[in-house]
Amino acid sequence: MIIRSPEPEVKILVDRDPIKTSFEECAKPGHLSRTIAKGPDTTTWIWNLHADAHDFDSHTSDLEEISRKVFSAHFGQLSIIFLWLSGMYFHGARFSNYEAWLSDPTHIGPSAQVVWPIVGQEILNGDVGGGFRGIQITSCFFQLW
Repeated sequence: MIIRSPEPEVKILVDRDPIKTSFEECAKPGHLSRTIAKGPDTTTWIWNLHADAHDFDSHTSDLEEISRKVFSAHFGQLSIIFLWLSGMYFHGARFSNYEAWLSDPTHIGPSAQVVWPIVGQEILNGDVGGGFRGIQITSCFFQLW
């Protein structure tokens, strides 16, 4: 004969919607904050909308969590910047006249983009010298290389 202790009966309560949300509430401007609840009457509403997302002190008072959010926002911004720079380097390496510009930078303009002939847009391409047609860049992008 095996004697077992009775297993306790456990009831688990699961809330399917812990944060009550509705599309009607989300459609109202400023439903998250009283400072922007007045609506888009002034540009202050737009600035407050952006500022509330980055006001980490109003979200929590835990210094460790605030530091983590600041650094994650920082590295997120850096990732966007490096993605943008990598795109510039890719297009510069693929579509530019960098070697021709290095050989004669006074008579050949730098160009790192060529507009393809779609619906007459190739008119944007200009003669930048050295037998190359493209959009002349003025951002000192070639000096980065």
